Amino acid sequence: MLDRALKIAREDGILQLLRSTERVVRARLLYELQKHEMTRQLYESAFAYTDYWESRYAAGRPSGPGSVGAHARFKADVVNELVAENDVESVLEFGCGDGSQLELAEYPEYIGLEVSESAVQQCAERFADDPRKSFFLYRPSSFVNRGPFDSDVVVSLEVLFHVVDRETWEKTLSDMFNAARRYVVVFSSNRDDPATDKMHIRHRRFTEHVEREFPEFELIEVVENPFEERHSDFYIYERTAPEE
Repeated sequence: MLDRALKIAREDGILQLLRSTERVVRARLLYELQKHEMTRQLYESAFAYTDYWESRYAAGRPSGPGSVGAHARFKADVVNELVAENDVESVLEFGCGDGSQLELAEYPEYIGLEVSESAVQQCAERFADDPRKSFFLYRPSSFVNRGPFDSDVVVSLEVLFHVVDRETWEKTLSDMFNAARRYVVVFSSNRDDPATDKMHIRHRRFTEHVEREFPEFELIEVVENPFEERHSDFYIYERTAPEE
């Protein structure tokens, strides 16, 4: 670590070294906070997941291994089948990432929401020749949808367990279900497990929250993940009561 510090100081100056040190100390502190039950709530409120994903995409890092290869193909097949068999005309996705997963999608009309401005720009460039796809920056605390984002299907693929703060997590679920005319497709873990070895992950049992807060939706199907190393399954909800 000392060698790295000296390298930063020589190449980028002492101010950059201090900034880097501050980030490391903050990250270490947050990691320690999230390991203990008494301080976990403080950690969850302090961890800015929007900043995490923006820094990740701005640095050129990809969405993750689940958005490419066989696992991405599995996810695409499930959603594409639902869209094709139910005459779906529009899809809204919460967490479009860098667009890797979207490459496999077969949607008539699509809107992608993402908390990272860099990822939104990447997707806009990646699909610049496809007029059926639009992308917007999503900020849960200031997102007010009075109809323009409503879609037949709302999709969230391995996103919910990345929303660490409880209040933001609940607002995201509310935005998702309120925007769905017919179906909500959630691909996520579904267990209450606050302590993980990754700072940007917080598992919650979301099905209980959905059952309590969105009774107009019924869980009609669970599609288990065939990849044992992954911790998400598909939960498909259908609106059974008309929109108010």
